[in-house]
Amino acid sequence: MSADPFGAGRDVAMVADLARQFGHHAGRAWFSGARADEEQGTVTVFRVPNHGFDSELRLLIGDAVPLVLEDATHTREELIVARETAWTLADSLQIEAITIPDDGRGINVYVNAPVSEAQAALDRYLPGIARAHDASLGVRA
Repeated sequence: MSADPFGAGRDVAMVADLARQFGHHAGRAWFSGARADEEQGTVTVFRVPNHGFDSELRLLIGDAVPLVLEDATHTREELIVARETAWTLADSLQIEAITIPDDGRGINVYVNAPVSEAQAALDRYLPGIARAHDASLGVRA
């Protein structure tokens, strides 16, 4: 049996999608996100370090695309809970948008209010996981 059950012809975006599916299901306790780098031909997976997750993911992905594993502070599941908690503050913080970057460092909360005041409120409810940004400067993932 081949070490790469899906064949060597997989593209980087497809491998990143496969990593996301695995992370969202079997690896949800460790997974934060995945990014495809078409230019480099690699897939970066952000996860809270766990040797078992890394091994299973490498076995699933095979050798078709180089896999880069990066440490994340928070899992995707933790970030989703943080996002939902932040939305409960929407009226008082004048939240326009909330994004969850793939890297697992935290959530970005875009506000139409003084950023320092919004950050202070976020630090009370979501310390170390939410960052306030000025919505008038645009929303970034």
